[in-house]
Amino acid sequence: MEKGKSSCVNCGTELQGTFCHSCGEKQIDQKDKSLIHFLEEFVASVFFADGKFFKTIKLSITKPGELTRSFVAGIRKKYLSPLQLFFFANLIYFIFPVISTFNTTLDVQMYQLPYSSSVRPVVEQYLEIRQVDPDVFKVEYERASNANGKLLLIVLVVLQGLFLKLLFLRKKKLYLIDFFAGSAYFYGFYTLFILVLFPTLFNWFSSLFSFGLASSINELSLSIIFMLIIIGYMFTMLKRAYDTSNKGALWRGILLGIFIIPSFIIYRYILFWVTFWTVT
Repeated sequence: MEKGKSSCVNCGTELQGTFCHSCGEKQIDQKDKSLIHFLEEFVASVFFADGKFFKTIKLSITKPGELTRSFVAGIRKKYLSPLQLFFFANLIYFIFPVISTFNTTLDVQMYQLPYSSSVRPVVEQYLEIRQVDPDVFKVEYERASNANGKLLLIVLVVLQGLFLKLLFLRKKKLYLIDFFAGSAYFYGFYTLFILVLFPTLFNWFSSLFSFGLASSINELSLSIIFMLIIIGYMFTMLKRAYDTSNKGALWRGILLGIFIIPSFIIYRYILFWVTFWTVT
């Protein structure tokens, strides 16, 4: 029987293509019965159905902004949703925390952040009034902070989404949800590749060279490299996703790269209070 005249094995409808237009069943061919295809389906099903995961990851690297552009255009089925990628990336980060970006210790909260002078007396007063052992409190606080940090990461998406909306205030055809989508896709990329993959490869290459690659690049150098990657990624993302000019994408990309610093400070401030209230 010719392929064009085949009937669906599931519902009997005459096929007009590879998939049944009535029930969606796929017409099986010789390729579908190969071991390689079986393994491909297995790997795809482990991560996400229909290979969405691999398509999404590929586009996030090769075409920054294409996922957001598709989302704005109403193309939703082909790729992971913004929040799916965001939460998957953060799951990977918390399983493999190569860089402690989102985990904020009590000492950092009390002594190393711009608002530390305002929260330190709160902690000290609580310890004095309740007669709590500082070491015991620190352990409880950091355990709760680690758990709360995973839940509060969405704050970063919201903050950047609002800032993006402000930068594109004159574009009335774009909705706030379009900027939240772009923000979630960006943080998915940022977490997977800048916080997990890049440091992992860096540490691996460092271990291969006896002269010590890690010693030749200090924290300041890494920060500059990360910032340049972020601004470059932002530039391409904004240009493709929101159809803006090179000049418009450049100045917005620079501002967004800089905005990451205060947004992380706000995130940590919120994280402190939520954690403090949960352990007191």
